[in-house]
Amino acid sequence: MFEREAKLVDREDRISELPVHIIHQILCRRSLDVKEAARTCILSKRWYYYWISRPDLIFDQFQEFEGNKYMPLEKYVKLVDRSLRSHIEQNLRLELLILKYRDEELDSHFDTWIELVVKLNVTVLGISLPLLRSLPDAIYAAKKLTVLWLCRCKFEFDISTTCIRFCCLQDLSLYDVHISDDQLQRLIERCPYIRNLRLQNCQGISKLHVFGLVYLEDLAAQYSKFDSVIVQAPNLRCFTYAEHEDNFLPREIAILDGYNTLYKHSSSLDLRSCYKLKNIEIQSEKLKIFALLKLKSLEKVMIQAPNLLEFDFVGDKMPFSSMDPSSMERTQLIFSSPSTNFGSVDSRWYTNLHHFVQKFNYSKGLILAIFCLKTKNIIIYENPREIVIPPSHDVVIFIAPILRVESIIGRLLHYCPRIMSIIPCTNSKVLQVLSVLKGCAQKQNCGKECPFNTELFHRDRILKEVISCTGTIEEGMASIWYFWLISTSLIDQVTNFMFKWEL
Repeated sequence: MFEREAKLVDREDRISELPVHIIHQILCRRSLDVKEAARTCILSKRWYYYWISRPDLIFDQFQEFEGNKYMPLEKYVKLVDRSLRSHIEQNLRLELLILKYRDEELDSHFDTWIELVVKLNVTVLGISLPLLRSLPDAIYAAKKLTVLWLCRCKFEFDISTTCIRFCCLQDLSLYDVHISDDQLQRLIERCPYIRNLRLQNCQGISKLHVFGLVYLEDLAAQYSKFDSVIVQAPNLRCFTYAEHEDNFLPREIAILDGYNTLYKHSSSLDLRSCYKLKNIEIQSEKLKIFALLKLKSLEKVMIQAPNLLEFDFVGDKMPFSSMDPSSMERTQLIFSSPSTNFGSVDSRWYTNLHHFVQKFNYSKGLILAIFCLKTKNIIIYENPREIVIPPSHDVVIFIAPILRVESIIGRLLHYCPRIMSIIPCTNSKVLQVLSVLKGCAQKQNCGKECPFNTELFHRDRILKEVISCTGTIEEGMASIWYFWLISTSLIDQVTNFMFKWEL
């Protein structure tokens, strides 16, 4: 027995004598939460000291602790206090601190903790509070900060007297934060090296005017009530903007470079749920990815982007008809107008859509797939030459490389279509895929090489059969689809497949 205990002591001593930097590496693993890290301290008495003295501290009261849903207030205070004071007393390095708590009673300790953190020259700081609370003035002296993440905080500094020393800050994220227009402007002015700026659900601001941030690459402004967004950032790469549906303020959005050219340098632009935005003008040689989603009031999009590769649109209008899509490699367009019937479309909208899809460079190996939501039928053009669009205002259009045909058909099958009409080319890749799909439905060709799992196409239905067919197939929408095909010049080229689904 004594020999066994002696061996245990020896084993503990060996663990305790690991180099300090190795122990810190173990304890600083991102996947190791407070509870798990604290458990490691049982391995050695010295490890508790190493744990509270590590350079990477994450204090999340929402984590389960010793059978409790949340860490008790007293234990949380003790843990944070000991860790920070240990760093101060031992003059230890602190690189990262995440502070998340739920008890409002902890607010009385908050200011002291921030003062200690600033003294330790923390470089990455994340704060999430239970309710909106003012930030202490001490935080503005954190001159070594490179990343600042704030949730439910309130800026109350005096712009004429407060000295902000965020001279190294590169990443600023504000969620549910209260800040005025003047305070945000002063904050931006004092952070010249910002590369990433995110604002979500922010209150107190009506204008986002960003000037002078020459290093800014990624800007996201979401669900904050802005009436004006003007950004002058010569190296901006990605801009994401979204707003609440009940936000009825007038809209002005301009993304400029140093020469006032609109959106010159960004490679990705994502605008969604901008319900009052009416006009967009873009000039960019670097823009490659562009999304316009649910912009209900959008009337006109003027865009010059010769290197644009991907475009996504969701809406009911056709505001981008003047766009040149010849450089694009992938496009998804979703139009919806539930009040219209198949065969009844606005002639101007239909003509603009037809002209737009014809302007793609299909010689690059692109295919065109159109799903008609009203009839639940699909038409696929392989190497399109003559294009006829179904007369419906409810359509989903995919244009993508033929090499991705399995993925495209897989996505279309999630709509549980009735008929798939194919305009094939010689040695048709689409017909080859449909042959495999027929085998999948019959449980013949399924295996590792099969690109389809027919039972996963729809949560309520299973694909039971794929049938090659001609002539009128069944009553209702399928026959309406067939009669439309007869009325076009496609009827002699088309190959039809019928899909049988089971609930």
